[in-house]
Amino acid sequence: MAATETPFKTEEELERYLLDTRGIISDIYILNRQVRTKTVSGIEIPDMIGVDSDGSIVIIENKNVPVDEKIISQVLNYALWAEANPDSIKNLWLEADNQEGIEPEWDNLQIRIIIVAPEIRQHLAKFISKIGYPIDLLEIKKFNIGKDEFIVLNKVEANIFTAKPAHGKRN
Repeated sequence: MAATETPFKTEEELERYLLDTRGIISDIYILNRQVRTKTVSGIEIPDMIGVDSDGSIVIIENKNVPVDEKIISQVLNYALWAEANPDSIKNLWLEADNQEGIEPEWDNLQIRIIIVAPEIRQHLAKFISKIGYPIDLLEIKKFNIGKDEFIVLNKVEANIFTAKPAHGKRN
């Protein structure tokens, strides 16, 4: 019997799956989801904000479509907001039910970004090596074999981008 890919129907379904299946993002305690933030671009909504086992603040952006470098400005806005508003992050942390024994270093917050999508375009992996924040790229795909469901999770590694010198038209 062959495996059949069964994509998530919506981004919300993907987000709910990540929350319900704790093994995927097991080192992250989710503080809240769909948080309304005011950034330089206006009101924006990171999908999930959490704290990892090292005490870093984690911004998780889920997409139910293939992603490329166009997502960078979106997640950087979220990271810059988190960095500039540690009081808002601390408020989310204090409102959380159980902080799992993790205490971020509030005077020196570290920010980490995770992008989850069914496909990460290779060009994005080249770009993230130039960004100052740690960024994890996770491809997630769901499959069924009969009544059994399983996922394939692939961590896409950043490629070191090496530019070649530009030159004009040669005769």
